[in-house]
This record gives sequence, structure tokens and C-alpha cells, in this order.
Amino acid sequence: MSELPSSINLETPAAKAAPQTNKPASNSTIPARRTLVLVGLVLVSLNLRAAVTSLSAIYGFIEHDISGFNANILGVLPLLSFAVFGSLTASVSRRLGYEGALLLSMLLVCAGIGLRTFTASFPVFVACSILALAGMGFGNVLVQPTIKKYFPESVGGLTATYAVMIAVSAGLPSAIAVPISQSDGWRANVALWSLTALIAALPWVLQTIRTHHQSDATVAKPQQKAQSAVKHIAVWKWPVAWSMVILFGVSMMSMYAMLNWLPTYLIQNGISAANAGDMLFVYNIVGIAHSILVPIYLGRMKKPYIVVAIGGVMQIVGYTGFLYMPGESWVWAVVAAPGLMTIPATFQLINLRTRSVQGAASLSSFTQGIGYVFAAAGPFFFGQLHRFTAGWHASFWFLTVMAIIMMLAGGAAVRNKYLEDAQS
Repeated sequence: MSELPSSINLETPAAKAAPQTNKPASNSTIPARRTLVLVGLVLVSLNLRAAVTSLSAIYGFIEHDISGFNANILGVLPLLSFAVFGSLTASVSRRLGYEGALLLSMLLVCAGIGLRTFTASFPVFVACSILALAGMGFGNVLVQPTIKKYFPESVGGLTATYAVMIAVSAGLPSAIAVPISQSDGWRANVALWSLTALIAALPWVLQTIRTHHQSDATVAKPQQKAQSAVKHIAVWKWPVAWSMVILFGVSMMSMYAMLNWLPTYLIQNGISAANAGDMLFVYNIVGIAHSILVPIYLGRMKKPYIVVAIGGVMQIVGYTGFLYMPGESWVWAVVAAPGLMTIPATFQLINLRTRSVQGAASLSSFTQGIGYVFAAAGPFFFGQLHRFTAGWHASFWFLTVMAIIMMLAGGAAVRNKYLEDAQS
């Protein structure tokens, strides 16, 4: 993207007139800091997938230098790590603040990726990978409440920006990994993304220092009361939160099942490996459009369930199309990809269904923590059903049934209810 959505304005009157529940703790001092925060959020978003996708294309290079290398283990680690560390993020942010937690996130990514370049042992490589993935798991959850804290009037536009940067973070490292590894070695490719994470940490060093030195004593006590009222919210008792888990989790499950298995399925149906790879690229790239539009317009819609319904129907049409008409897979790739509009919709709903920054942090941690467990299960069940039935019908019908469940659960997620109200 060459520029941010036009809805983002760092000094708009709307920022001053935003509802009190969406205001950050020291609203009088935040406008001067927001450019730095904006840069920091963009840089963080650009580093939330690089540790994964910078490796997947160069396993062939790495396995010669790492004893006991196992690509299957590395394939499972990201989603499980996102689930575990995502669920811990609310506790970390309560101790360090959002700024300090984002700083920690990027330092973990930097250290984890960097240390991988020095080892020849696979267990050590895995341990370093988990360190980096822990930072990414924290970052996944922290971006949404930080947007709500500093940009309450521009949540939709910045959520769209975040979603697009995530797509860039997933695509760019894999695109340049092979050329760099061929010319300078795989360790140079890995080290590059350690450096970008370090750069992403720098704005949060400055912002953390500012936060400590420019705290407004006149609003500290009232804000502490507000924080204590939200700090221990039992999110798991709120039915809407579970509906958001299903909405997000099933969407991620479907996406990762397709990313892992679609090329294999297409090749078995007579499509060349090159064309199968191109179709997977199309499946990924088409999603950028809805990543921009859905967060911006969801909060303005009178009937936001339309987004869930359209997304679910497009997923179902895509899966059945792949299954019964594989020769038209270019069409189904273009149809199925926008079905994942439910993912950026969930990111936006995290802010739309909470009144406070702390509420958004708790809901984000809960939704993504459990949602990534769904995502990890998707490729596994899809593959196991294919293995047990020696065909693909059960696998694609599994995703179809899950899409129907997602559409039913999504009705609760879009209702005009708030987490904090349910706790009062």
C-alpha cells in the first residue's frame, strides 16, 4: 500500500470527541505520540509472519546444515505457539503495558530468529523458533488493543492496514528467500528478518520511555479504577466471545487447510505443480481486497451479519467447486479466497464489541488464543480424513460443515453487545 486509508487522521476533531470508553489513559498527551505509534504498529505488523514464511521455501537449503532437521515439526509449531502465547498476552500486557509488551514481542522475534543463524542442532533450532514465535504470538494479540488505545476514531482504517501488512509479512519473505539463500546462504536470509524485527522494536523503546516519563498524574487514579474493573474479566463466560472464537477459528482452520493441502489435491487431479502453485498464490493475493474493505465498513453496516453470510457461502461454494469441478480450480480459488473475509471481520469485531482498551486486550487474547488451536487442527483433520478414506470427499465436506457452523455462530458475534456490559 502506498498510503494509509483516508479515514486515518492523526489530529482530527473526532479523536477529541471519541467516546470516553474508547479514550486512552492520557488523551491530552497522546496526539504528539501518535505518529511514532503508527510507525511502530506498521513495523510490528510486517514482522508477524516473517519468522515462518522466510523458512518454508528454503527447507531444502537448511536441512543440509542442521542435524536431525524435521520440516513437519516446524510446520506445526507456529499455530500451536500462536495459541499458547496468544492466550498469555493479556497477563503480559497488564504487567508491562501495551507499549512494553510490544517491545518485548519484537525483541523476542529478533532474538529467536537471530539465534537460529548460529546453530547446527535441530533441537536448538526449534527452541529458537519457539522464542521467535512467542514474540509473534504476543504481537498478534497486542495490535488491536493498541489501535483502540491510540486511534479510537480510526479503528477500521488501521485494522485494514494491519491486515494488509500481515499479508505482506506472509508473502514477501517467501518471495525473496530463495534468491537470497542461493546468493548468500540461508543464514543470511534468516538474519535479515532478525534485523527487521530489531528495527520494529525501536519505536517501542521510545514509546515505552515516553509512557513512563509523561504519565498524567491527574488521570492516573481514575484510570486505575477503570483498569481494575476490567482487568479480571471472565471472557470465557461471555457467549459472544465463544461465537467470535468459532468465527475466527473456523476461518483460520479453513485457510491453513487450503494452504497446506490445496496444491497436493490439485496435482493429484492432473494440474501441473506450477499451475497449482500459481493458484495458491491467487488464493492468497485475492484476500488483500477484503482485508482493506471489511474492517473499514463493518462498523458502519446496519446488518453486519451480511459479511459473515457472504463469507460462509463463498467458502462453501469454493470447497464444493474444488471437489466436484477441479478442472475449474482457477474459478474456485478466486471464489473461496474472499470467503476468508471473516478473518479481518473478527479483528474489527474485537474492537467493536468492547468499550475499553483492556476489554479489547482480553477479548483479543481469548479469541486468538483458542482460535489458533482450531487453525492447527484444520490441516491435521483435513489430511487424516484424506488418508483414512483414500479420497478427498470427506476432507472437503469437513470444511463445508465447519463453514455452516461458523455462519450459525457468527450471528451472535455481530450483535450490538459489549463485553464490559456483560460483566457488570
